[in-house]
Amino acid sequence: MWPLLLFLMTWVYLVALTYVILYYESANGSHLEVLRARGPVFLLMVRGFLATLLSHALIVAAAFTGLYRRYWRLPAGPVTRPPVIFVHGLYHNRTAWFFYLRWFRRWGWRHLKAITLRGKFRSIAEHAATLAHAVDEVLRQTGSAGVDLVGHSMGGLVIRAFLAQASNQGAVGRVVTLGTPHAGSKLAVLAVGKARRDLLPGSPFLASLNARGVQAPRDGHLYAIYSIVDNMVLPNESARAEGEGVTSLETGPVNHVGLLFSRRTAELVRKCLEQEINPDGKGS
Repeated sequence: MWPLLLFLMTWVYLVALTYVILYYESANGSHLEVLRARGPVFLLMVRGFLATLLSHALIVAAAFTGLYRRYWRLPAGPVTRPPVIFVHGLYHNRTAWFFYLRWFRRWGWRHLKAITLRGKFRSIAEHAATLAHAVDEVLRQTGSAGVDLVGHSMGGLVIRAFLAQASNQGAVGRVVTLGTPHAGSKLAVLAVGKARRDLLPGSPFLASLNARGVQAPRDGHLYAIYSIVDNMVLPNESARAEGEGVTSLETGPVNHVGLLFSRRTAELVRKCLEQEINPDGKGS
């Protein structure tokens, strides 16, 4: 009983700490005014804290869906629209996308692939090689000429690293990132593994990746979706992106992990993939 209670207290404390740090960062920069413009800051923080606890519980519950292999199976072609490959964030796996696959199938997508980045302590460049292989496999299995990519958190940087180095990156049309720290996150100091170094602001990996700004797919577009109460991307502005063929879009006040369980955010992703969002960030 006591070990479980200690675990729960530690978990709640760490989640609360991320929001204390978010408030501190916001109060010492311009982001506090952004929060005030959306409503009472205290209520936004409390809402984010409680929603994060719920999101973590959903992540644990979704992990059990990995046992249902048929749910994650990619059907063969022919395709009526580009397949979508979903790339998870740090320490997650493909089951993080359970709700997205469910929603997108209801919206008419058939060819959806959520991948698992094997080796939790590998570098982002190593994960990008895994993605390159997955893209080849999806193209081969479906007969499609191209794919769209959606990445959460570190998964967005994996996609960008893939676009920068892979020989098959020309097959990518549209990219959507969710809560991706394009300029790094200060909270990466709490992580372990090679990706920790990559995620730190000013890291050699990010310096190289951002040397020419955020690059969109060669013949497509990149959408960076962010939340003003994201408790894991610090500074918050890091989740936004600028560049040619790049558009930043704000979703509702959703916590970092909650981006994976927010239907409103998923609908925004759908609009990006269906080109209902113009390059200026407005609906078509």
